Amino acid sequence: MRHRVPGNRLSRPHDQQRALLRALTTELLRHDEIVTTLSKAKAVRSEAEKMITLAKKGKVTEPDLHKQAEGGGPEAAEAAGKLAKHVHCRRQMNAYIYDKAVVDRTFEELAVRYATRPGGYTRIIKTHFRRGDAAPMALIQLV
Repeated sequence: MRHRVPGNRLSRPHDQQRALLRALTTELLRHDEIVTTLSKAKAVRSEAEKMITLAKKGKVTEPDLHKQAEGGGPEAAEAAGKLAKHVHCRRQMNAYIYDKAVVDRTFEELAVRYATRPGGYTRIIKTHFRRGDAAPMALIQLV
């Protein structure tokens, strides 16, 4: 029995569900908005927000961090730690997002855009009902 098991399976097996969410998240981060069903929009919201938060955590703000990491002393160790965190966050995002250009865009544009925002990077707007099966449609967009 599935009593009180959290999450929306989207009527798919786990591997197909994961692939669907990865594809929708990739397209949302590429185009800033997509039109999909309401349940898919609600499911992709958390994944997209996790990716943007990951980009914010791994964003390198100092331009000469590589030079600082090469020198000696405690400053070099701190700079090397920041670089290692950046590489780790980028690799985590590359493992989830399908397109490397979207990963670059997320780190370069979206992390800067939402640097001061503590969360809530997406909005869902209900639009219409799909012709054919009357599924509720929604527009999910980055704020």
